[in-house]
Amino acid sequence: MNDADQVTMIVPEESHARLAHEVMRKQAALSIRIAAIFLVILFGLPLVNLYLPKAADTPVLGFTATWLFLGVLFYPLTWLLSWIFINQSDRIEAECSDWRMVLGVEAGEPLEPEGVGDVKPAFVETDTHPDAANAAAEEEMNS
Repeated sequence: MNDADQVTMIVPEESHARLAHEVMRKQAALSIRIAAIFLVILFGLPLVNLYLPKAADTPVLGFTATWLFLGVLFYPLTWLLSWIFINQSDRIEAECSDWRMVLGVEAGEPLEPEGVGDVKPAFVETDTHPDAANAAAEEEMNS
């Protein structure tokens, strides 16, 4: 393929910077939301023990509410927050995969250049069965 046949999509440097800023802004907002929820959970338990000792000592399923939360529920809640963060982060990246949509740029060029789906690797047409190739090579050596 010569240089004239290659189609390249040039994204202006300014657009790269805007896209990176947009993705980082969305990721930072997600991080702050998840961190805030985690910190409320983390610091809420000691505050409940301090200011609402009767509620913290209430028996629930054979445990006091404090031990139920600290010993049983804390880790599943942490895993849940992690799962939510990962899924939302993946969603943000998927939304930002089309940079023109994120930046509000008109789609002047196609996402995939014309004819890309029609290209076949050269080796597909020239490869033969290994036994046939060996037989041809042996014939040439014997000739």
